[in-house]
Amino acid sequence: MDPKAFEKVFLKLTLHRMTDMYFAKLKACLQGLPHEALWTESYPGGNTTGGIVLHMSEHIARSRLRLSGMESELQQGFEQYFPNESLTSEQVIELFEEQLNRWSGIMARYIQGELPLEAEQVHQLYHLVEHAGYHLGQVIDRVQGATGKKAEFFNKGLNEAYLRQQIEADIR
Repeated sequence: MDPKAFEKVFLKLTLHRMTDMYFAKLKACLQGLPHEALWTESYPGGNTTGGIVLHMSEHIARSRLRLSGMESELQQGFEQYFPNESLTSEQVIELFEEQLNRWSGIMARYIQGELPLEAEQVHQLYHLVEHAGYHLGQVIDRVQGATGKKAEFFNKGLNEAYLRQQIEADIR
């Protein structure tokens, strides 16, 4: 595979994993989640499920700034950013989706070749996906524990085969 084709596959894989897989799973977990399940610490000193999702949203926002060459706007202390707000699960989903859509717009510019992909962006994108996957796992685990219901994403079609179909359809 030539480097430009590989670059496009990497970018589309990153985009679709975040939008079609991670967001779909996050949304399925959070829809209708009771307020106390969203904002109660699962153990003393632990982060709330809502706080973790807002942390993920902030990480996506920071990635958008980096990809846009706006690093100077990044605030310090992100590592400890796990806010405890009084938002509904629907509001949390909306905030996450808003950041994801803004990030997706920048990703589209990279995919279309408007912005040159450098090694630094590859590192940042790989880190974003890894970081989001880690926190998504925390959210899924906490929601399952709070509700007593298994997510069963595979049975709902949210699996690697589905993701691959989305990517291959986009590449055509």
